[in-house]
Amino acid sequence: MLRASALVLLSACATAPAPFPPRLELPPRAANARTGSQLRPLLAGLSLAAREQLLWHEFAAGNVPTFLRTLVPIVVQATVQGVPHTATFWCTPDYVGVGADAAWFRLPMTPPLAPPHAARHASVQPTARMVDRIWAAAPLQLAPFPYSPATYDILSLDLFHQHHLQIETQRGGAPQSLLVAGIKKDVVASARIASWPGRVCIYGWHQQSGVPIQPLSKVHTFGHVDYSHGIRLVARTMELDGAPTTVDAVLADPQLHVLLSGEGAFASWRYPVGGA
Repeated sequence: MLRASALVLLSACATAPAPFPPRLELPPRAANARTGSQLRPLLAGLSLAAREQLLWHEFAAGNVPTFLRTLVPIVVQATVQGVPHTATFWCTPDYVGVGADAAWFRLPMTPPLAPPHAARHASVQPTARMVDRIWAAAPLQLAPFPYSPATYDILSLDLFHQHHLQIETQRGGAPQSLLVAGIKKDVVASARIASWPGRVCIYGWHQQSGVPIQPLSKVHTFGHVDYSHGIRLVARTMELDGAPTTVDAVLADPQLHVLLSGEGAFASWRYPVGGA
């Protein structure tokens, strides 16, 4: 669990005014911070809890690629009771990982690790509808690359890394600043979280047709973290009809939630806080 001082820090950061357009306001990455390749042997062989404790400290120290800190705008539109509305939310161009731009590592993680990272930087996780919008807006819509659980250990760090390298191969020489989608299932915000504690909601992994491999699901517990899962962060601050608002406010609105949610309006959708 988080120490009391860490909880105070998270609370203060979560309530501080956010820049607009928003960014991931991380500490500067230290010159001697480990690369993804250097972290990999340190993470190997650790239990899930120990691995995530180490990742927590890397995130807190700012060991995140620079390109992930500049968020990408996603514009959505809907007509509600005859009135057209336009909203813009901002998300990371890729899934969260550690290391340097030239040597990083996308890493699946549990929801209890991701929310404190997100809260610390005034970010949330997307809903299933937001994941659809992200895929539709992405210049890089890459085909999913599944590994059969009958052949591979889908919970292993080695496969996490193999999948990361596969995605890098598919990306080719595309700039890292370009929004990429289709490469992971998202850990998502969902109305189901409140009534199913201890479950992770996942959705996505869009095929080239736009149809996701993974429908919205709560089948896995927190202890299941496999290679196909990804954490993409969304800024809590967003824009609605040209005015600043928050993802929380739009999701809770009985009418405007349709811009972000296909599950109706909901206010309770956060995973429990964890960390070191």
